Amino acid sequence: MLPILALLLLASTPPRPLPPQDTPPTAPRVEPVPQPSPQCLTSHGQTACGFKCRSSNLNLACAQTPYGTCEVLSGQVHCWDPPRVAIQHPPKNSVFPECKSVRGQVACGFNCKVNNGEVACNTTPYGVCTTHFGRLVCWDPPDSVIHEYASATPTPRCLNASEAIACGYDCKSLRGEVRCASTPRGVCAINGRDQQFTCFDPPSLLHCDHSEPPPPPRR
Repeated sequence: MLPILALLLLASTPPRPLPPQDTPPTAPRVEPVPQPSPQCLTSHGQTACGFKCRSSNLNLACAQTPYGTCEVLSGQVHCWDPPRVAIQHPPKNSVFPECKSVRGQVACGFNCKVNNGEVACNTTPYGVCTTHFGRLVCWDPPDSVIHEYASATPTPRCLNASEAIACGYDCKSLRGEVRCASTPRGVCAINGRDQQFTCFDPPSLLHCDHSEPPPPPRR
């Protein structure tokens, strides 16, 4: 009789509520970065559309992205847009592209230099431009380096050996010859026996998957 009563009591007991479970936090929604709106400019019967449009007596033109620049040099409009890797990975300090001219030559980019009737610029804000035997030498790190290091991309250097010059990382020179690695983790060595250069750059294993770029810097 007692086992039957025990079973009846168990059947009439309400089930014990389960302990509350923590609800996983909802990931915040990432809103796309607002981009400036393009404009159209009409002058001398012509129309151009884009960004930072400028006109002169000779032509009118616009940048293709809000990260570009347009400048009037020698009476003509020159526009230039940075490559995508420079747009996606801007430096910590705002650096703006520019255009410079000398003796009818025009160059646009970053860190533009004018020397001895020559003008040259870097394609990215992480490059270097220097002079060597009266000529300008500019070099930019590969895209893979900028994708990996972003705003912490190490500054490359240029090393000369007599009339030879090379730019990059871990540069070595010997008897009028110079070599550099192309990446910050690269190495260059000189074989002491046959005086030969050997440089090696490990491949980048980083996979970059970008969404919206950062907003354009304001002047």
